[in-house]
Amino acid sequence: MLHRETSSGVVVLLAAMAALPATGQDFDPMAGDTAGPDSPFAQAAAAGFFSHGYVRFGVGSTDGDPMAAFKLNGAETKYRLGNESDLYGELSFGYRAGVGNGSDVVAEVMLNGWADSNLLTYGNDPADGGGFAQAYIGIERLGDGAAAESFLWAGRRYYRRRDVHMTDFYYENYSNDGIGLENLDYGSFRLSTAIFYYDDDDVDYQAGTIDVRFHDIALGGDWKGEIGLSYTGTQGDDAPSDNDGYAIRLHAENADLPWGEWRNALMYGSGSGINFDSSGNAAVSEDDDRWRFVTQALIETSESFQTQATAVWQRTDIAGNTDTWISAGVRPQYNFTDDWGVAVELGYDWVDGDTVEDASLTKITLAPFYSFGKRGYFARPQLRVFGTWAHWSDAGAITEQAAFGSATDGMTFGIQYENWW
Repeated sequence: MLHRETSSGVVVLLAAMAALPATGQDFDPMAGDTAGPDSPFAQAAAAGFFSHGYVRFGVGSTDGDPMAAFKLNGAETKYRLGNESDLYGELSFGYRAGVGNGSDVVAEVMLNGWADSNLLTYGNDPADGGGFAQAYIGIERLGDGAAAESFLWAGRRYYRRRDVHMTDFYYENYSNDGIGLENLDYGSFRLSTAIFYYDDDDVDYQAGTIDVRFHDIALGGDWKGEIGLSYTGTQGDDAPSDNDGYAIRLHAENADLPWGEWRNALMYGSGSGINFDSSGNAAVSEDDDRWRFVTQALIETSESFQTQATAVWQRTDIAGNTDTWISAGVRPQYNFTDDWGVAVELGYDWVDGDTVEDASLTKITLAPFYSFGKRGYFARPQLRVFGTWAHWSDAGAITEQAAFGSATDGMTFGIQYENWW
């Protein structure tokens, strides 16, 4: 709860952000694979209309029945190749125009939507959703000096999100309605600041977050670092009295290694900062906390052979109960020709603690694909067929156990098309 004697500034922040026009009800900051424009969007981008989009479309069957995704209870994510039982798409339209002195004004609106893929083959309820994923306006490049490559914006944005592609794990994601000034250049580092507002549609709970990032810090060689600091204050009848919180995030990454790129994050969150986002958390107190470590690498053996690998360690302490989640996975991909290739994904999740019993899930997928004349791990479009096998430690350990009765393993076969632009 916001305390009058210590949090008057955040109260003003909440009131100011609440005055922003609403842009939709079903915003999901974790959705999607296109992040919208990084700031600055593109220094040499031409004036006029632009568009971005993403689509994931496919069907499958698990053990001869509707497709069920394999995900371990207590794990934040699942390994996604051949393991996505939904349809998802997003499409944006934007416009850029010069306003003088080298500055551009840019505006963008993005819609997204998703549904159960089993509706196409088994007639399942669509379980659809979606809405306005982004709707913002901003100014790129505010004069000279530190602001020469800056971006001033207001509205709803996918804001400087970090994710692991093979698991769709948005491990740092402050996207929400807000205002911000990004990419101020101070030579040895760059500074980005933003303020966000979140209002829960289902309960009386509001969160206001101030986020500050010192990034592009030279660490030696081609390594760059980032320090992220955020404070979240909450209010509302459903906000606990001691629900405020903060988060500290440390990043080190190198995208120009001889063999590829390597990204690492060490994060600590307390109270309503525990999820490393700007939506707060009404189920925690200031005494609760979370540690998270994420590492991921893209190994580029050749233009035809690339591999992504990742590992996660997370420890969460809520109300005196401590839970641990460990995850590790690898996805090698090889193009035999410009058009044809194969990907294999192996993923392992393990959880244990006071609120979850010791459990594990192993998942492996074989996915031959057609890549439309393109090579590379992130080359799209891609049309793939897949076979997935998973085994879990105990009945009831996965979220979709009802689809398997008392079994502790299962197989999925299907076909999927994926593209972004």
